[in-house]
Amino acid sequence: MIFQFKQFAVRQQKSAAKITTDATIFAAELSASAAHRGFLEIGTGTGVLTLMLAQRFDQANIDAVEIEENAFQEAQSNFTNSPFADRLNIHHSAIQQFYPEDKYDVIFSNPPFFNNNLQSAINPDKNTAYHTNSLSFYELATSIERLLKEDGEASVMLPVYESELFEKEMTKIAFFVKEIIFIKHNENKAPLRKILKFVRAAIKNPQTKTVTVRNADNSFSDDYRSLMTPFLTIF
Repeated sequence: MIFQFKQFAVRQQKSAAKITTDATIFAAELSASAAHRGFLEIGTGTGVLTLMLAQRFDQANIDAVEIEENAFQEAQSNFTNSPFADRLNIHHSAIQQFYPEDKYDVIFSNPPFFNNNLQSAINPDKNTAYHTNSLSFYELATSIERLLKEDGEASVMLPVYESELFEKEMTKIAFFVKEIIFIKHNENKAPLRKILKFVRAAIKNPQTKTVTVRNADNSFSDDYRSLMTPFLTIF
């Protein structure tokens, strides 16, 4: 199965974590300045987030870490076959054992979030992709602390309830929320996902906004069209 974007294609046959609408919004909403060069994705899956950021920020050199073998192989192929291949590097490793020479300006992750849910006996790759056994919120938070530059920014996307649990872990290690973005699939429904952007500088009142995918009549919202027009072939 191949998902065709305007500037690149993503094969998603092997990876347990498939491309989602939420993930593409996450990549389109990530922030970085022109001075930011070093990017890190924790748990790249198919590599779609890294590829979208490589398109958005042509100065970015992006490292992606992936623990699961099938996802690693597929993302590696997707990177190699993209027009951004010379700026992308993938590492087959758990983030807990990843020790690069330099720290990063930007770290981003759409991490596993199921905790005590029933796991699959026939698909261990899916367990790795979606369950916190391989990467707890504490381990993700402390990995960000270790790998992020002092003035860097870290972003994660999680379901609304789980995002609050992760925010508590980041607060313990003196990170502050800079911006909150809620994702709603329809304007008449509650948000399903939340993007949190963290920095070390103290912030009392983080910016907050909502991205809505579809209007009440099920048509795409103007905000979603604007975000996705550079990427999706349907716009």
